[in-house]
Amino acid sequence: MHFLRLFCAYTTIALISVFRLFLSDPLMHLILLGPPGTGKGTISEFIEAKFEAEHVSTGDLLRDEVAKKTEIGKSVEPILNKGALVDDSVVVQVLRKKLSQAKAKNFILDGFPRNLNQAKILDWLLHELDVSLDAVLNIDSSEDVIIKRLSARRQCVKCKRIYGLDVPSKKKGVCDDCGAKTMQRKDDKPSIIKKRLRLYNELTLPLIFFYGGKGLLIHVDGNRPLQEIFEEVETVLKKFDG
Repeated sequence: MHFLRLFCAYTTIALISVFRLFLSDPLMHLILLGPPGTGKGTISEFIEAKFEAEHVSTGDLLRDEVAKKTEIGKSVEPILNKGALVDDSVVVQVLRKKLSQAKAKNFILDGFPRNLNQAKILDWLLHELDVSLDAVLNIDSSEDVIIKRLSARRQCVKCKRIYGLDVPSKKKGVCDDCGAKTMQRKDDKPSIIKKRLRLYNELTLPLIFFYGGKGLLIHVDGNRPLQEIFEEVETVLKKFDG
């Protein structure tokens, strides 16, 4: 009898410990906002490495569909090449699949939401997947800095690694990681960049107020050298990491 009571007591303590661990939700789920060319991809790579987080980029997901020549890829390729926005229903389709896989780990969501309607759709999607949002980092840079950065940006055609002014490849035109060719994306040409910035100002800026009202928004000055941005991001995110 004494052994049984002792066993029950230890079992109860163990269950309470597991329950508390479950409730603590040590995972870190983030959104990265900011105009194109603010270094969101490079900052995401830093967060990936520092906090073991997965970078979920809707742009990369859509470009992957294009590369695989899927039905979705065929439909969005001309839209992406023009620098226009893909229909919300299509983006949500590829995003739901990815987030259902990534929700059990730290992740950074980059490229979605881009407008207020998408933010509301994302709220619904995260609720459906039982995922909580911890913070929204807003990386802000001036238009001159953005155009300079994007005009110099190159991306690996195979592994998708991005190179630029702050992080050039060791050999021009060749990826450091896989040795494949690096190229300028069609949507990184100056005329397309200006169009993308106009779209951002029209559609995405309201998200600053949306997430600010939820108490989730954290501003980061993106005009500074990358190392300074990394240091601030690390300091800010440490309180969310487990």
